[in-house]
Amino acid sequence: MDLETVKGVATIAAPFSKIVLDTFLAPKLQSFKDRWKRDDKITELYFENKFLEYLTDTYEKNGILNTVAFKKKKVLLSDVYIPLTLQCEEDNETPKKKVCIQIVGFQKELFSRSNKILITDTAGMGKSTLLKKMLISAIEQNIGVPILIELRRLSKEKDIVDEILEQLNPINEQLDRQFILDLIKRGDFIFFFDGFDEISLTDRANVTSQIQSFISKAKKNRFVLTSRPEEALSSFGDFHKFQIKPLITDEAFTLIRKYDSEGKISNLLINKIKEEDTLKNIKEYLTTPLLVSLLFTAFEYKQQVPFKKHIFYRQVYDALFESHDLSKGDSFEREKNSKLGSDEFHRVLRIFGYLCLTQENKIEFTRDELGSIVTKAIQYCPDLNSPANNFIKDLIITVPIFTKDGIYYKWSHKSLQEYFAAQYIYLDAKEKQQIILNHIAFHQENSSFLNVIDLYRSIDPIGFENVVVYRLLKEYDNFIKNSYANFSGCEKTERQQNSYGLHLFLINFPFKPRTKNNHPREIFDLIKEKLPDIKLRMSIQMADVNEEKVSFIKIPEILKPQQVLIEYLFKVGVDYISRNKFKYNNNISVDLKLPLKKVEQVSDRKNSILNKAENFGKTNLLIRNFFSRRSLKVIDNDKYEQKLLELQARIETQLKDELLNF
Repeated sequence: MDLETVKGVATIAAPFSKIVLDTFLAPKLQSFKDRWKRDDKITELYFENKFLEYLTDTYEKNGILNTVAFKKKKVLLSDVYIPLTLQCEEDNETPKKKVCIQIVGFQKELFSRSNKILITDTAGMGKSTLLKKMLISAIEQNIGVPILIELRRLSKEKDIVDEILEQLNPINEQLDRQFILDLIKRGDFIFFFDGFDEISLTDRANVTSQIQSFISKAKKNRFVLTSRPEEALSSFGDFHKFQIKPLITDEAFTLIRKYDSEGKISNLLINKIKEEDTLKNIKEYLTTPLLVSLLFTAFEYKQQVPFKKHIFYRQVYDALFESHDLSKGDSFEREKNSKLGSDEFHRVLRIFGYLCLTQENKIEFTRDELGSIVTKAIQYCPDLNSPANNFIKDLIITVPIFTKDGIYYKWSHKSLQEYFAAQYIYLDAKEKQQIILNHIAFHQENSSFLNVIDLYRSIDPIGFENVVVYRLLKEYDNFIKNSYANFSGCEKTERQQNSYGLHLFLINFPFKPRTKNNHPREIFDLIKEKLPDIKLRMSIQMADVNEEKVSFIKIPEILKPQQVLIEYLFKVGVDYISRNKFKYNNNISVDLKLPLKKVEQVSDRKNSILNKAENFGKTNLLIRNFFSRRSLKVIDNDKYEQKLLELQARIETQLKDELLNF
């Protein structure tokens, strides 16, 4: 994209921004004049300078994309966007009942049930691109005043209002903070909170409280929150939940064609994909916008279709490293500032990607922070002599894996950082490889590392099974053989299988949703008091059964790391993980006399009230009915033992081979 095109976007943005300003902000000015006693010059500063400038800059910034598929070239969002479809997350087991909304602009119907929506999906499904489309459409359609908050920039030291003030760049921060807050409370703003999963784990609880507090004070506005699936999102239970519908093959082909104005490469790639063997092997990747773009980049470089995910990323890296400067002719390859070869540059990136992982998946840095971590990565390669500044120049310009956004430098996509981290674990971790794998796979927040785990599994499926799957199945086997020793039969097996990966609780707690008394928050506090060391990411059964018939029992659940892995393994299609389907019964009647508001944890504790002879079956029935609203993923009792024996034999054989290998 040339400079004139960029200027053209700004020219288009200006009149749209002025209309939004006049419609939603200017009328509020009159009510503020007397209160703040501001003269006309300050008034003009705020509305004609700051907000108009902000709206125009926001439109321009989000209307232009700088993606891996286009290397160093910027493109208009409108030129490459294909309408993504959001579907309601409710009724997961009855897809025909899902409500689907295609995002061709700012769709007001998304907010028909609530002014707060949550969009979750896995890596590369296009959440940030979708937000950009909605944001610029909100300006074009004069819906409200959009404000984009990159959640990774928030912390204990920097709250939402600080970020807004930074974007508006006011002159008098102390005075203007309250002015902006009062303005927001009047309504007509649309807040786009992007990337909940990118908040550092240290700051996540604090930032979650910030978001909740901010929303409670600014109820007259609309809110959109995006994230990869995270257990911590249960804190936003009152948000209307949506997921992005996977692309169908024809949509993937449309996207590929948008990447290629001349059509030569795209036609070759599409014809190659249509071959039966190719389509069978990569059909899953065609459902994800990011992987479609990586596929195009990889094919453009080598005109081969890689079948494994990590090979996608390697070909993309090779394409970026060896990319030619088209403005100087196809044969001109820009010299690397770092003087490093492809493999050497890849080695530094592996260490760099892993260091980001150890710093709570940090993907965005100030210039000083980036310099510090790159210097550290290079120091781990004593045979390389390359200044950090030169390496950073390559990251931004010559091998454009990073992008610059104002004062911040960030990975062009989080999944690239995760790819290099996974490669580090496989190639460079050496004797610490198993320790690292166990740490991230069974980490209390392992849902934050699922893409790294998935990429590692693509690179080293045998090693993944020998470490992660073996430990999971071995722990389950010990649980089956040693827990609930005082029970027997089908009721025991059912309890073990349905509770293994979960902290489950039963509590006699009568309440009505959306009332001030006996609010679900009380349940959270009661469980926190009982289990102070557990990070609560809790969902609560809100069944539509007659509460009296189930003794007012609620069933909060907290996923253990093991359950996150079980659900991941089910998704990738292993045969030793299955799905328990229970038929929902809204006429269920269970007389279970529990003390009022006393938390009872589901466990094999012999003297637990839930394990009394008269209560054991009743508790199982309640748990079964709870999980009937969605399918529970479990380890298959008929198949896991065979898999465990297979892994034990393989590990023993490898150990013998290593002992003989001298």
